Amino acid sequence: MSAAFLGSSILGAALVTAAASAEPPPEPVAPPPPPPASSAPARPAPSPTPAYAFVYKPTPSPDVTPFPGPNPPTIAEIDLSDSTLVTPGTIRVRVLTSDAVVSVAAETFGSSIPIVRAATGLFTLEGYVPAVPDTYKNRRYDVTFIASSADGRQARVVLPLILK
Repeated sequence: MSAAFLGSSILGAALVTAAASAEPPPEPVAPPPPPPASSAPARPAPSPTPAYAFVYKPTPSPDVTPFPGPNPPTIAEIDLSDSTLVTPGTIRVRVLTSDAVVSVAAETFGSSIPIVRAATGLFTLEGYVPAVPDTYKNRRYDVTFIASSADGRQARVVLPLILK
């Protein structure tokens, strides 16, 4: 995972140019009126909380072909209680998706665990990681999160998680 930091020197250059101008400043203009209130329900917003210590925001791969049709299923964010799962222990999962997604599941080793839809674009799971033999601990496991739309289109994100 990588984070991209974007900066803009164009705005800074414009402010310096405006300050160096010999012309008097323009008269103040009243701000535009606020946009009308939307009747649509508020969309769940990502917010780091103590329950989710690991937050992953996937970035689209440049070689992926976009889904045909409107409203493609997408996974915007996956939040986990931690990237290292402790056995035995609890796990909390939150997946933020596009509105077109109707189901989300997590798959590993051929097993699939459904993640419950709490609201449009919000899927959550709170569960228990059972005890496992020591031979399975301290290893990396790839978990695939699959978001599906009603017409069968899917978006997939693979996360490597450690089991301790």
